Amino acid sequence: ARGRRMATAAQHRVFAPRVSRASPARRPHRVVAARAAAPAAPTGAWNLDGCPDGIILSLARRLEAEWTRLPNVRDAPCAPELKSVDATAPDGDPATRIRIENLCLQTDAFRKMHLEVAWGLGGLEVLHCVIYPWAEVAAPIFAADLVAFGGRVTLCIADASPCADDLSLPRQYVDASNALRKSMLASCPAIEPRPLPDWGVAILSPEACVCVGPPKEDFPAQTQTSAFVKYLESLHGVHLLLATKIGEGYGGGTSARARAQRRFCEKQLLNDKTKRVLERSMGVALTDRYMREVLFDVTANTPTGKDARCLGLPTERFL
Repeated sequence: ARGRRMATAAQHRVFAPRVSRASPARRPHRVVAARAAAPAAPTGAWNLDGCPDGIILSLARRLEAEWTRLPNVRDAPCAPELKSVDATAPDGDPATRIRIENLCLQTDAFRKMHLEVAWGLGGLEVLHCVIYPWAEVAAPIFAADLVAFGGRVTLCIADASPCADDLSLPRQYVDASNALRKSMLASCPAIEPRPLPDWGVAILSPEACVCVGPPKEDFPAQTQTSAFVKYLESLHGVHLLLATKIGEGYGGGTSARARAQRRFCEKQLLNDKTKRVLERSMGVALTDRYMREVLFDVTANTPTGKDARCLGLPTERFL
């Protein structure tokens, strides 16, 4: 039974109908800016109108509240046409419509705090969160995903992804994650953490990463999911607290940590199933831009710290 419930993040993110090979006469994808007709949004804002109520929306709102209380928080750069997306396949099938909203913020410790909420495709809901420190900050990357279909969460994963070549974490993170994992299992003994997904073995922490595939029997109470979400939020809080307190030695220096962040993004971009489901609604070109510029954007040219912090835009309503 355990084997039947095991799944990877890549498998769970795909719920669109099977796509036939495109023909030359195919109509273009219908992609509109979700707030195109609205007045200019205040900095830091996003539009979650229409997102189904439930665990994913509630968690997104709580994470947003935590971020907007951080010192000197500001908008991180994000192209408007990628920040808010409303896309449908060329045939107009409503089951292919996807709505994506992104919150992208920045602080003096974190180059990019990215929170994505997506919904549509006949019942899919996704929360994707990555917090990239500036590479000059000796800290790992916080990463988390929740995937649901029809309100039932089917995959949960949270990690402090190492920025060290040996996939080690600072001792403070290891101690905290061990304690939090024990607390999660004590509150919900039925949880059976899954092995790391195949795509994540080279980038996720064997010490902090928790991957759970709640069985269908967990719905609608979602007891296992709720216990996991407590782990996710607690690990997130540890990251916000410890990221600037580790010391310069972790990860081997700024250049080495920058390489580790690039490796994280390169491995994530190998997730072809996520790419294909986005392409169904958004088209190839926009999907490629979205994955490389919004989801996993670290390259050799990505700023590493102080000299680039002016790229952030002051978020006055949070200061």
